[in-house]
Amino acid sequence: DEATIRLLPAVVAGGDHPLEADVIRARLAEHFPGAEIVLADLTGTRDHWSCRIISDHFEGLNPIQRHQKVYAALGDWILGDSAPIHALQLATATPSEAE
Repeated sequence: DEATIRLLPAVVAGGDHPLEADVIRARLAEHFPGAEIVLADLTGTRDHWSCRIISDHFEGLNPIQRHQKVYAALGDWILGDSAPIHALQLATATPSEAE
């Protein structure tokens, strides 16, 4: 259930403002309370991320629906011309799938 979304290069208005892993994790945790969230900076530039989320919020959802929920949680950080996240490698699972 892994996918990579690559978006056209984005520049944050007013300069380059990459996001820290803790900031991304906090936003995801708001939308997926109790989830296990693991982030890795793939390039060292804080704009290409690998993300694994284990959450019971994914129960009954297919992979596309799960990813849509994550993209919705990240909102303007991943979509749009000024998005600071340029690429996201995403893996989602329920707790029982992760065992």
